[in-house]
Amino acid sequence: MTDFITISFGPSEDVARLGWFNRKERFDNLNDAKQCGRRNLSQPGTFGYVVIEEGEDFWEVVDELGAPVHAVSVTAKRFTYSVQPAPQLQLV
Repeated sequence: MTDFITISFGPSEDVARLGWFNRKERFDNLNDAKQCGRRNLSQPGTFGYVVIEEGEDFWEVVDELGAPVHAVSVTAKRFTYSVQPAPQLQLV
């Protein structure tokens, strides 16, 4: 069975220490997941959202809106997801 997870994200009170907040909601279909993400964009402090399609042995980002491309990093550890600022390259 496939589930869709919407993760809305934005800055926490202490971004340097805590990173971004992630609000996660699970849906049975893609359209409901996208609508939830769009609704959450109207909340103050929300930068954007991603929708993740999750199967038994895979996950894939299927929709995203808000933050500029390559500005966010989506990670998963045993199907626990996190959206944080993408690491910045540093010239040395």
